[in-house]
Amino acid sequence: MKHDPAEWKRQYERDGYLVVEDVLDKQLLGNLRTEIERITADPDSLPENLKRWIDFERNYVRSQPKYNELTSEQVGNAIRNIMELPCFNPIFSRLICHGSLLDVLETIFESSEFSFHNYKCIIKAPRVSSIFRWHRDLPYLQHSTPNLITAMLCLDDMTEANGATVVMPGTHRIRHEDVKASDIEIQEDQLPAGERVTVICPAGSAVLFHVNIIHGGGANRSDVPRRNIIGIWAGPDTYSITPHRYSYQDVMPRSSDPARRRQLRMTFPNLFKLDEVEKQLAGVAV
Repeated sequence: MKHDPAEWKRQYERDGYLVVEDVLDKQLLGNLRTEIERITADPDSLPENLKRWIDFERNYVRSQPKYNELTSEQVGNAIRNIMELPCFNPIFSRLICHGSLLDVLETIFESSEFSFHNYKCIIKAPRVSSIFRWHRDLPYLQHSTPNLITAMLCLDDMTEANGATVVMPGTHRIRHEDVKASDIEIQEDQLPAGERVTVICPAGSAVLFHVNIIHGGGANRSDVPRRNIIGIWAGPDTYSITPHRYSYQDVMPRSSDPARRRQLRMTFPNLFKLDEVEKQLAGVAV
């Protein structure tokens, strides 16, 4: 990954989104794809404790038929999204500490004191996926401030053919109090005037969005999938206001606070030396 913090910051502030290529190296990219394919190969056979986190395309088609010309029977058992991704395999929880992504997040937040909220996988299955409606992310995230970033890790090339995300640059520049609850679904005739940009990028890229930017995406009618791991990250002094808690929520992988560093090492002992964990448990600074 090419490090260019000044350009990352400039583009993000100007447009409300940023594309950084090669955030995932080839080996990690391949391993992530393999584990997603294990989940999607036969989702109906998953144990109930995991299947509960699967959102099938067929259910969405029944509830929102206007976003797909196909029927629930025609889309089969295609998956639309996988919530609580870290519950499925440790590789997804370790992704919370992926240094290349954290470098970009720390640059944009201008702080090391940011926290993880959740990971999910959005899937646009070949030939059957629905359109993604125009929306802003903020209304459904419910935090004390809008200092949040949506970080999309692309497991496949994003192309117009396979339903790449479309953004409206500059629409992130809106006051917090002017974001409406109804912005979770914005109709075409309610969109502001302005440019629409299809985000085209290779697999392994990270696409980072301001949570106020308006975005959506077309259906995937190609023969290849479009799979993205979506992480929500909260900046300093930004806290969830809902009773639900996600796996590993509030872990702060770049924090300089000793207590947060201890939390990180205890949460992911396999990523750190065990003797450091033991020293911390004994109250010895490391």
